[in-house]
Amino acid sequence: MKHYFVGVDIGTSNIVMVVGSRTDDSVLFNIEGISVQQSRKSVIDGVITNIEIVGDAIKNAKYELESELGIKIEQVYVGIGNVYTRSVSVTDWAPVKNKKSGKIGKEDIIILEQLLKMVKTENRAETIREILPLAYYINGEQRTLDPVGKFGSWLKADYLFSIGISDHIRLIKMACVKAGLELLNIFVNPMVTYPLLVSDKEANNGVAIVDIGGGVTDITIVKEGRVQYFVSIPIGAEAIDNDLKTILPSNSNISSVKHKYGKAIASSVADNEVVPVGGKEIICRNIATVIEARLIDIAELVMGEIKSAGFEQAIESGFVLTGGSVDLDGIDALFERETGRQSRKADMLYGLCEQAKSCDITFGQQTAVAVMMNAANFAPTNVIEVGVAAPKVIATPIIPEPAEPKSPETKKESAEKVEIANNPNPEEGKQPDKSKAVEEPKKKKKSSHSFSSILMGLMGYGDHDKK
Repeated sequence: MKHYFVGVDIGTSNIVMVVGSRTDDSVLFNIEGISVQQSRKSVIDGVITNIEIVGDAIKNAKYELESELGIKIEQVYVGIGNVYTRSVSVTDWAPVKNKKSGKIGKEDIIILEQLLKMVKTENRAETIREILPLAYYINGEQRTLDPVGKFGSWLKADYLFSIGISDHIRLIKMACVKAGLELLNIFVNPMVTYPLLVSDKEANNGVAIVDIGGGVTDITIVKEGRVQYFVSIPIGAEAIDNDLKTILPSNSNISSVKHKYGKAIASSVADNEVVPVGGKEIICRNIATVIEARLIDIAELVMGEIKSAGFEQAIESGFVLTGGSVDLDGIDALFERETGRQSRKADMLYGLCEQAKSCDITFGQQTAVAVMMNAANFAPTNVIEVGVAAPKVIATPIIPEPAEPKSPETKKESAEKVEIANNPNPEEGKQPDKSKAVEEPKKKKKSSHSFSSILMGLMGYGDHDKK
């Protein structure tokens, strides 16, 4: 039997809807169709600011896919990723239920999970979206990923909390209602992308997935086959577009110029190479110089986040890059140069059948595909076949409208390690204090950006070789 799954990624630049399918006798997914609609400045840093526009965009994607595939879509799963979504590591413990034998069973895992569900966030505007186990410690010492069947007197565990803002989730529900769709579940994008983008070896050895979106860059650390940490920083491809506005004619389609002529490393462009933009001839190396300066900033911020979170030594397999701007030539080489870690583009996709792999899935559409695949862990979406149509991928990449210029300085919310229980001592028979709440993250200052000095050099006000 064929089951349908529909995933939607609400991004700052575009809203992407993917219809996928899987049969009972296969674990691999096929891609039935993809529709891309402009967000039209209705999503800022991953947060919906205009329900009407977002709802209409989702509805237009729905109608487009229904017409092309001969189906009727009634339900969807949605992925979110914004600067207000964060991860927090939480530790708790409980005595083993079977005191006589000391054998740890599934009921001990359930008890720990029930205790963690009692935890509340310090900020009432926040809600806990997911609780995932990271590792268990038998008697607080012996580390294991699966304690069931082992022996001990008490069990300690580290869990990863995924936290978001309640109002943002409410806005997504309202947008889906406007589009005439039932929202089945909301996923946090950094939690669901890795099965599609990284190999089992990379996921086990340790890898950092960097998703460079329009207004937000998501960083996800995966190790031992599970997400260990994620954070979103409020800078992305729109910052590059805003920088390019300073050197390109005002009538230019900035994003189109970036993708057509831009390169991530300026030294790879010939000195005398020029292109016509907005009725003028523009030196290609100048375009690349601006792009490179901002990408260096993003790479430094990404590595800074990883270091501050304590995962610098955990990413043995380096970086995997995704997002709309990853199609820039040389961006993987730039990340490798700036971080000192091997880096590659997410051009190898996992969990898809051969037919789906042959489809032209762009970097900007990969997150929506991952949301669709993660839906299979829950329930199929209600999709009714009402006509006969040849399944095909609808590749409709739309260049987003230029966003309003932003200040190059960025701020972020940083996740922090939260210890729920005091150092447990089973002999004293004390239980952890459940009144403690997950604290709000503290704000940190960002490193200064290098773009301004580059720009001054290009405009003839200084030596642009200086940094």
